[in-house]
Amino acid sequence: MLTRQYVLALSFALMGFASNAQTTLVRQVVGSSGFSEILSGNTEVSTTIGEAVVTTETGNTTVLTQGFHQPGVMFPLVFNVETVDASCPTSSDGGAFITGLMGCELPYTVAWSNGDSGTESPNLSPGLYAVTVAGQDCELTVEFEISSGPESGCVLKFFNAFSPNDDGNNDLWEIENIQADAFSNNSVEIYNRWGQLIWSGEGYNNTDVAWNGKTKSGLALADGTYYYIAKVNSITYKGYIELTK
Repeated sequence: MLTRQYVLALSFALMGFASNAQTTLVRQVVGSSGFSEILSGNTEVSTTIGEAVVTTETGNTTVLTQGFHQPGVMFPLVFNVETVDASCPTSSDGGAFITGLMGCELPYTVAWSNGDSGTESPNLSPGLYAVTVAGQDCELTVEFEISSGPESGCVLKFFNAFSPNDDGNNDLWEIENIQADAFSNNSVEIYNRWGQLIWSGEGYNNTDVAWNGKTKSGLALADGTYYYIAKVNSITYKGYIELTK
């Protein structure tokens, strides 16, 4: 039994006859040990294992055309992950993106360990992450790390919207980097549109001391615009917050 077969399709155009006829050789099964045969005069066709080799002498009476069926080759899935470091240990301005993606068969699907999809993942804090790319019948996971700059590079960023609907996502109003040691001496006050104080806290840290869209007594507040006054060290910051559930 042949362990490997190659199919060689040959067509032979015979010229110089009044009828200008064409003769076609049907497909032939070529064994794994190769094949060689004189077809006409000094025209020879031969094959090695996996590749067709044709030798044709120059003449004006014959034209040889051949086709060779080669098994397909599946290339492995490969890609790189490029990263951008966060500006400081408590910042979420790092990021990662995929480059050099190739191999396997399309379409690709991309899944980042933080829930993102697509070829890039922005707004990453320092830490370890992973991304998985899958094609047809193949998959590859790459782990990577987002590093950070020094704490001296931290700056405060006051987000102006959040959605406290208890879905576990964006339920607390965040002040980026407020938890850094350099900003631990702080106090935050939240006011409604009529200037009434509805919430306040000292040592704001985005976790156990953070505004959750309720009054100090625990009453849920309606959607709308609210205002903050934050005192950090000797600096006072003011702005507004959109609460949307």
